[in-house]
Amino acid sequence: MLFRWIGHAFLRPHERLMLVLFEMKVSSLEDLATVSGYTTNRILHLYKQIRNIPTKARVDELKKEFNVIAKSDLPDKQKKKKMTEIKVQIRELRNQWAKPHRQIYEKQGSNKRLYSLGPKGIEYCLHIMQVNKGTWDITGEQNAHHNGVNGILTRLIHLLGHREFKWFYSSESSDLIVRTWEMIKKDEWSSDPKLARKEKKEMIRPDALLVMPNNFRLWFEFDNNTEWTKQITEKFRAYRNTISPNSAESINYPVIWITPTEYRAEELRNIWESVKDEFYSNQKVPDMHFFVEGEEVEWIRNNVAQLVTS
Repeated sequence: MLFRWIGHAFLRPHERLMLVLFEMKVSSLEDLATVSGYTTNRILHLYKQIRNIPTKARVDELKKEFNVIAKSDLPDKQKKKKMTEIKVQIRELRNQWAKPHRQIYEKQGSNKRLYSLGPKGIEYCLHIMQVNKGTWDITGEQNAHHNGVNGILTRLIHLLGHREFKWFYSSESSDLIVRTWEMIKKDEWSSDPKLARKEKKEMIRPDALLVMPNNFRLWFEFDNNTEWTKQITEKFRAYRNTISPNSAESINYPVIWITPTEYRAEELRNIWESVKDEFYSNQKVPDMHFFVEGEEVEWIRNNVAQLVTS
């Protein structure tokens, strides 16, 4: 759904950016600019609107309180304390709608700073999408992972252009998998809801899915070297059991693993080889490929070119 928001006819520009940011979870200004087609200055302007428009009335009240305190005869220490408290209130109000996440301290708009919606911003997007779900907060623990997945997307945009593919993040990718298996196991699951819940829980949840008009499709996983061998093994097995059975041929696309270092890419390859030998000797397994960030571009370019000329 990501690209549908960019030129949406019934949304204001800052609302479009909100929906894009909702899909991306967190993003740098540069990645938001690549996805939306706006300049980074335009992105920063719209980001400020997201923070300022819905909070204006309350912020104006707080600014009046601030000015009254600033002109008061309170002792300097007490005055400074109260003025600081008001500044914090204003910042927290605005952060409820959209907020920065500093990886390291850099100048405003730096690629080292990431941006996300706050709980009220997320709630607003859910309302636009007519989704009846409670809001949540993006706290930063997964920022590196989300940023890595978004990096895959922006490299694809530079390679293929916006209009040449569809991109689905984890939630929609997982929904596609579940819907496929709901058709495969319709009778079995309808008669045993407990089994259905168990098997759905065990299915893989890819980070993203690329879909091109020529039916070229890829699952994506971004690995930032935070998972142990046991966790990776379970993920490999979940992929195999989810997309490799003959009944699931319609979702058996290649799986592209992206990681920051060659050492980690080689480690993932070795784990995958061990998983195949231990659990699936002489059995059908997914087509797995492992790349350092950015190196996947050439592989995708070559495979797309082969499809076009074939």
